[in-house]
Amino acid sequence: MLPKKYLYGLLLLGVFTLFGCAKPPPVAVPMPVPEVEPRPVAEPLPEPEEPPPTVRPDFDPDELLRFVAAEEQNLTPRLAYYQAKRQEWHQLATALAELVPREQWPAGWSQCLAQLDQVADDFELAREKLRDLEWEAGGSWSGAVAALSTAYRADREFVAGDCGTYHRLAKKTVAARLDQFHEVASEQLQAVLQHYASRGKASEVRQTLEEWRWIYPDRILPFALLQEISLALFRAGERDPALSLLAEQEKAMAVAMMDTSAVSRLRGDLLLVAGRSDEALSQYEQIAARYAAAEEQRQWVDDQLRLLRGQIPASREERSLFMALLEDAVLFDGRAIPAGMQQRMQRLEERFPAGILTFRARLLADEVERQSQAWFAGQLGRVEESLAEGAFDEAVAVLGALLRENLSREQEGQVRQMLTEAEESRRVAAERRRQLEQQALSIQWEEANRLLGLGQYDEAITLFARLLESEYREEARQRMAEAAREAATELRRQAASLFVRARRSDEPEQAVELAGESWQLLRRIISRYPDSDIIDRVMDNLASVEDYLEGLAPGLLKELRERSEAVGNPELFDNE
Repeated sequence: MLPKKYLYGLLLLGVFTLFGCAKPPPVAVPMPVPEVEPRPVAEPLPEPEEPPPTVRPDFDPDELLRFVAAEEQNLTPRLAYYQAKRQEWHQLATALAELVPREQWPAGWSQCLAQLDQVADDFELAREKLRDLEWEAGGSWSGAVAALSTAYRADREFVAGDCGTYHRLAKKTVAARLDQFHEVASEQLQAVLQHYASRGKASEVRQTLEEWRWIYPDRILPFALLQEISLALFRAGERDPALSLLAEQEKAMAVAMMDTSAVSRLRGDLLLVAGRSDEALSQYEQIAARYAAAEEQRQWVDDQLRLLRGQIPASREERSLFMALLEDAVLFDGRAIPAGMQQRMQRLEERFPAGILTFRARLLADEVERQSQAWFAGQLGRVEESLAEGAFDEAVAVLGALLRENLSREQEGQVRQMLTEAEESRRVAAERRRQLEQQALSIQWEEANRLLGLGQYDEAITLFARLLESEYREEARQRMAEAAREAATELRRQAASLFVRARRSDEPEQAVELAGESWQLLRRIISRYPDSDIIDRVMDNLASVEDYLEGLAPGLLKELRERSEAVGNPELFDNE
């Protein structure tokens, strides 16, 4: 067995081979101890600074409150918009999950739903940060600016994406499934109603009708079935339910622009039979009014026939102007008044003020103008809604499209004024977002450098990585390399210290533990900082540690590697 001093010598020789030579310290034991390799620094790191103030220092309280009020006014409509959208989309998601197999969902639906939730969360967080900022002790200026920037950026990305298309596809998918379901259920319920009505079972008819109303509140029954049901109820003494059913169906048919004459007459007759003469009178008067409207339509057709048969006296010019106006009215798309229509109407009235065709043309022109004004008012309402929600691009697009229409001078002036205001609002909002994003980037850059100075290298690298797509990209890339070098060097120093202690230990178990920790740190360097400029030296160090572990406890290195691969973690035993 070798003397102890030779064992010490062999131990220290291995340490020198791994981590370099060093001068022995002046200690009583005549045994050289290697120094840890000096930490290379490319440039001096800043001294750790005091934490940044919670509120931007150049803001006086009044200015701070004005800032919060202005930003909250801009943020509130977007937050309300996304909160409403989130509720709507989640209701649709529930219906989609219940009715449609997942593999048949629109491709981007799930991702868009998550993106919508994130945008809403971002705006809610930004509002909280703004409100915290009102109380100086609890508010963070940098946090508020960063939250606002994140929310507006997420808003812009969501609007510019394809999620609107996926939402429409999801709605259509659900609607198609609901139509299929409702059609089958409707047919079944109608069969049940007809069965009970044909047998005069009034209570069963009423019960089934309640189910029908609950499932299909606006659906219209076939008239033959409706007549059978209402008469069955009426015969059984259920006169009010019968008349109420007819009134409901008559209203639904009118909304659907269907012919109500048969239902209206049946209800009027039953009111009269029930002795409710005043109500019957009112019902018959309504029927007569509808017939009068139909008579107007019939009269128009008759006049057209007279025109074609040459029975209306009119000159060639009058007839030509009327036909041009008729074409304008028939082909009218419900938007702006057709170009030249008003001029033709004016000429017709000047040339033939008492003409039959002039009178008929005026009816056509008035109806076109009424519809056009309603459309124009609707477009301006849409613009105002978009502006209130902060959707300036949409508002500008609608106003720009309006200017391409055949508007009157008054309408064009109104649109141009609104367009100027919308473009200015968009410019101000864009500038505000740009400033917020710039402030957020600046704060992130300063925070990353602060973390680097404090030796929190991984956190610093994470923040620098987020700046690679910004104007800080080159500086951020350099700082990332610097942080990786500093982190790798620090871990290598720790690994060297652990390995020295392992080689010094007289306890085999302690030596194994210390050397294993050294092996772990070196593996962490290789995993986390593969591009570090000291990686070659780390690889050499790792080889030396592994040789030592294999010699100290055969099979231990293999076990460590297998456990590392089993969990897919090259940084096995990482306790950070």
